[in-house]
Amino acid sequence: MSKTMRTVTMLLMSLLVMSCSVLTRNADDIIDDLRDARHAQYVNVGSGLLGLGRILSPTLSEASLGITSVQVLDLSKCSGNVRDKFRKHLQNLYKNRYYEELVTNQQGRDNLMVLARRDGQYVTELVLANASVTTDALVVINGQINLENVERIINDRANYLIK
Repeated sequence: MSKTMRTVTMLLMSLLVMSCSVLTRNADDIIDDLRDARHAQYVNVGSGLLGLGRILSPTLSEASLGITSVQVLDLSKCSGNVRDKFRKHLQNLYKNRYYEELVTNQQGRDNLMVLARRDGQYVTELVLANASVTTDALVVINGQINLENVERIINDRANYLIK
């Protein structure tokens, strides 16, 4: 094999590896990448705080749904560049084969997307993303959520997504 052929082969392999790494991004990667952007608002409600809520209010709906943590990233007050980067990340997340599309609603620049990562009969990660003219927000809900509770969460998304 000639040197030129080896170089071309290595270049093609590098491009393949790079393109696969872009498509395997998950919601946590998006949050890690954008949560420190100027004017970004990020909140992580972990299992400890949710556990405290369960003690104080045993009827807390999140406890009965199997949710262990909730992460919220609001980029509504960020610059256009950050918001465009967020939208590109969402497109890559949508193409990720590990996520199952539950809801997609797109009208012009307004885009609502709900994706799920499943492990058997449970949803282990539920991603609610809203990208519109006024709001760019990402909510990642982790836990062991029964499939019948997923519909309840999606229908109650107004409590999770910023309008």
